[in-house]
Amino acid sequence: MVNGKKILLGILGLSLLVGCGSKETKEVEPAKEKKDKETLIYGIWSSPTGVFNPLISDTIYDTAVNTLVYDSLLKLDKEYNLEPSMAEDYKLSDDMLSLSFTLQDDLRFHDGEKLTTKDVEYTLTSVADAKYTGSEYSTVEFIKGAKAYHEDKADKIEGITIKDDKTIDITFEKPFASALQKIGTLSILPKHIWEKTPVEKWEKETKVLHEPIGSGPYQVKEFKNGEFVKMIAFADYHTEAPKIKNFNFKVVNQDTAIGEITKGDIDVADISSFKQKDLDFLEKNKIKVVDYPGPNIQYMGMNLRNDQLKNKDVRQAIAYGVDRQGIVNELLDGHGELIQTPMVPTLWSYPDKGLTEYKKDDKKAKELLKKAGYTQKDDKGIFEKDGKKLSFTLTVPTGDKMRESTAPIIQSQLKEIGIDIKLENQEFSSVMDKVVGNHDFDLYLMANTLSSDPDLKPFWHSSAASDEPGVYAWNISSFKDEKTDKLLEKALEVTEQEERKEIYQEVGQTLNKDLPWLPLYTPNIIKAYTPSLQNYKPATFLDFYEVEKWSFK
Repeated sequence: MVNGKKILLGILGLSLLVGCGSKETKEVEPAKEKKDKETLIYGIWSSPTGVFNPLISDTIYDTAVNTLVYDSLLKLDKEYNLEPSMAEDYKLSDDMLSLSFTLQDDLRFHDGEKLTTKDVEYTLTSVADAKYTGSEYSTVEFIKGAKAYHEDKADKIEGITIKDDKTIDITFEKPFASALQKIGTLSILPKHIWEKTPVEKWEKETKVLHEPIGSGPYQVKEFKNGEFVKMIAFADYHTEAPKIKNFNFKVVNQDTAIGEITKGDIDVADISSFKQKDLDFLEKNKIKVVDYPGPNIQYMGMNLRNDQLKNKDVRQAIAYGVDRQGIVNELLDGHGELIQTPMVPTLWSYPDKGLTEYKKDDKKAKELLKKAGYTQKDDKGIFEKDGKKLSFTLTVPTGDKMRESTAPIIQSQLKEIGIDIKLENQEFSSVMDKVVGNHDFDLYLMANTLSSDPDLKPFWHSSAASDEPGVYAWNISSFKDEKTDKLLEKALEVTEQEERKEIYQEVGQTLNKDLPWLPLYTPNIIKAYTPSLQNYKPATFLDFYEVEKWSFK
């Protein structure tokens, strides 16, 4: 990783960043003893959209709710190893061609209905449906007969066999290295609720989405868009009933979050400012802080459908035009790191060689633009070609202050190399429709949250791209490369981690060279929480680790 200290942010960027967090550090009274020990207020920066179905949700805020509402057969422990959750036993064959789960006795959904292997079968079958609109198809595509079912050539999936209410067997067409991780941690839906609605219409079932029934530790009681999600403990949760009766997500302003948690208005929240003075302020007011590597990467995506951005020289010029290390130094203040390819750097799959660092180099950027056939009337002018200026709109979702602060820095720095950037700020849900759904963009800023299994196929395989407006696709940039497709497919079939590592190294190197996204950084997660909260031990991929054991002293 690059650890240089050179900062070339420009006057505009610096003026924006210096003020970050300044509203939060005014003197307030130290946190008082919490009186309502039955209610936890968890601060979040943006409102969930209300898609409380984990198989189709696509925001981190909906995912936070879904994590508490739904459960899975297996779960991760603190070392990111798999352990039983709703399954009391499981077995993956040595050849990775068969997998079996045995459920615990008397599992229940929030409405009292029994959870059985029929619900597991229904969940797996739903994500294999040809009209399924979410991103989980790769979880089931290796199951024997799933492809035929997905292509409407079969009315069931041959490789799923229910032996009884507790035991389900799954067989695969070929070895599936991620089987245990992907199938084991897939949230299970209640068949009796969702089978009433065709899969393609799930997103329109507002009432069912806003009043979800799952089997997790908490049940949604009330959702008010833009304000809160109120949840109540599930008394029949299979491990133990949560000790905290009420769990409320509250939408808070990033600029005031530190003040709110210090005053006791919220109990837990992410902290948007990584400035040491803000962390010192929390410590002074006896607020606890936990800091750990995050699972998400911040990046700038480029639309490869755009005629100008189709040229790799233009994309590489953009990379050399942005001082990413300077942004990291100023924004993260040591709580995160620069990344060179869109992968989580703390995972074994991140390449340790063969990556171009793309340090800011205006001269090299301009040389690449000239190589691409663009000319500049003077040193400060905008490059153009065939009478068309090199100009793009950068779409920025609101709600993340660091990301919002990054946009004008990129705009200013790219102007220095002769690229015109117009900023377009929109609410996150609007950006999702515009960018992911309708593919109507030039450049955009966003985060991508990855799982502990480094499967990149849902994001970079050609089959994950769509050029049809209205069809959501997670290969957002429409990056298509036959060699990468084959590598991504092979990575799911090999059984040895070292061989998978070599494959992902090559994929990471290709994405670093071709730059469908300009990777920016991966930020640490900094959580501030009231000192009276007990057993709170979040970690990467585990924001709500053993939430049922949390309590107030």
